[in-house]
Amino acid sequence: MTRHFLGLTTAAALVASCDTRQPAIGCPVQGVEWVATYKPVGTNTCPELPGELLGLQAYPQPSGEQRLALKPQTLNDMDPTDELDPQHPPYSLGVLSAEADADGFCTVSSLSVAEKHVPEDPEQLLPADAVYRWSNVRIVALTEVPGTQLVADLEYTADGCTVLYEVWAMLPGDIACADEGAPEEPDDSICQQSERIPRGFAVTCDPSLLRCVPAQRPPSLLATGSR
Repeated sequence: MTRHFLGLTTAAALVASCDTRQPAIGCPVQGVEWVATYKPVGTNTCPELPGELLGLQAYPQPSGEQRLALKPQTLNDMDPTDELDPQHPPYSLGVLSAEADADGFCTVSSLSVAEKHVPEDPEQLLPADAVYRWSNVRIVALTEVPGTQLVADLEYTADGCTVLYEVWAMLPGDIACADEGAPEEPDDSICQQSERIPRGFAVTCDPSLLRCVPAQRPPSLLATGSR
């Protein structure tokens, strides 16, 4: 985790469910470095973003409410110096609910827009303009998943082309899952056998990211005793 990727401390300063599961108390947000897989909604002609790392951090306000800061890897990579543009912050902020709802989700119903506008990349590896509009961010707060999975809606615009995604994200976000014998091939067994991933998580190896991601819409959980 680099300082520039997250920058969230700085920002702070300026599952298949069953009837026996109960929501956890409060709305925890674990860790900082998450990974997200993006599921396109509808049809579009834009280049698709398969997913990326996300920086998440929750922090309390003097008023007692808890705010969530969210920063995608793409915005970090567009400008490694991460100079803050007050008019276009590269992270989103929103108020996190104090308690989970009856389904075990803690909601951030509205977040500020995150965006960056930089000179065009001559190698065209990154957009020159990227805008993230998040909505319906729901962090899972079940006892099996205490603030380590989320589902959200995302409107992503890159160089003027807009795509809608449903986002599935989880912590930990740094578990690579390429096949050792074929470095570009995904290997689900790495995810399923990882000791760092809670045993109840249903996970898979994303073929584009080559990272372990939720296998289904969060809460992404295995049937009892299946792992």
